[in-house]
Amino acid sequence: MKYNFESNLNDNNKAIVIGVKEDFENDSNFEELDALFNGNFKSYIDAGVIQSKFKKIESSSAVLQTNVRKVYTVGLGKSEDLTQLKLQEAFGTVLQALKKDKVTDAYLYVDSFSSDDDFLYDVGLMGEISVYEPFNYKKDFKPYELTLSFNKEVNEDKLKEGQQAGEAMNFSRNLSEMPPNVLYPESLVELIEKEFSGKDNVTISVKDDKTLKEEGYGLLHSVGDGSERKPRLVTIEYKNSDKAPVALVGKGITYDSGGYSLKPRTGMVSMKYDMSGAANVLGMMKTLVDQKRAVNVVAVLALAENMVKGNANRPDDVVIAKNGLSVEITNTDAEGRLVLGDAVTEAITHKPVVIMDFATLTGAVIGALGESRTGLFTNQSRQYLEDVLKSSEKVGEKLWHLPMDESDEAAVKDTQVADILNSNLRPYGGASFAAAFINQFTEDYPWLHFDIAGTSQFAKQNAYGPKAASGVMIRTVVDYILDGSMYD
Repeated sequence: MKYNFESNLNDNNKAIVIGVKEDFENDSNFEELDALFNGNFKSYIDAGVIQSKFKKIESSSAVLQTNVRKVYTVGLGKSEDLTQLKLQEAFGTVLQALKKDKVTDAYLYVDSFSSDDDFLYDVGLMGEISVYEPFNYKKDFKPYELTLSFNKEVNEDKLKEGQQAGEAMNFSRNLSEMPPNVLYPESLVELIEKEFSGKDNVTISVKDDKTLKEEGYGLLHSVGDGSERKPRLVTIEYKNSDKAPVALVGKGITYDSGGYSLKPRTGMVSMKYDMSGAANVLGMMKTLVDQKRAVNVVAVLALAENMVKGNANRPDDVVIAKNGLSVEITNTDAEGRLVLGDAVTEAITHKPVVIMDFATLTGAVIGALGESRTGLFTNQSRQYLEDVLKSSEKVGEKLWHLPMDESDEAAVKDTQVADILNSNLRPYGGASFAAAFINQFTEDYPWLHFDIAGTSQFAKQNAYGPKAASGVMIRTVVDYILDGSMYD
């Protein structure tokens, strides 16, 4: 979205965007709005041309002062119920209405929504993510462009901060949406280097397949070795603080056929999204780097394709992880936990204050929580959970704590030929088993595991974007990192 800070209300080509509260007459800007409508604002309400019901969109032509103008209103409900999240929803909904009607110029009455500067952050954020258009190759595709003007001077820094957060989310979403013949480990590394190289306080290191084999990253190498597109392990360090780093680990399976434990035909569709954990970690990093936040964060991304070939993993294989554990492969379609094991081991070399991993890991978490909640596991006390749950509630992303205990640890070790196995092939408790597997590599470092299998895509359009990659947990984790409670 573009912004025009030289406001001109008299430009008749601009649609007017107004938020309407149920108690609009008590609003501080009511007299200004009423004057704009030549004293007829309440009459429009009474006639139902303008409505205050939450997220109710109305568009009509109205006489504003001396000109007929296109007006878009969105209901905000009761003032006392109006939270920042509701403002985001309402504003995102009206932006989608503008996009649907192909409006390219609009004029926002800021105070009709909120006079708080935080709303400018919401404008910047929602201006990017609510009208996001998935990466595509359609011949006649033309991206939607909207220029927004304001009825008053606004806090441009807040607006830019929100816009940067939205752009980072869309960067992540675009990566998830790319087809697997375009996005694979090597090409993703190129995109990472293009995005982050040369930025202040950022260093990037990449281990290729030869190095992975030589240095003993046996899990990641074994998963990726069955593909012509060889695996990579990428580390991005953003050091803008002297504190111990926060480690973000992302599963980056750019395509998952299931390997020799082959997925059914319908199960392979949408497996390009199996790298969304890594994509969303990149969105977190981009937000922090672009906003020049005073934090120390390291991202470790395990990138591979899980394919079928003569040297691919087979059920009954035993491979050796970077930390020395032997792993019996019982299911080649349980590859995400394998690559995360080596990636977590790599993250530990940076002595982090906390490790967080993100992965489209199990169908079991979808069975348990559906498509609106991310599953959360930890090896730590309740305080870690409460802090990250607080951030998730603040930004409106749903998290649910799931169990992982001694029975899951025992199940992971139930093998006669290795230290651990990657799947017990039972139809129940799969999300907890997978979490317990990853926990074998944490060495008791504080660790949070986010299973985003059900939430990496929006199942349908909502105020935060279309049916496409969601960028889930980016806003939650950025807020959690900036809160800094992990250092307490």
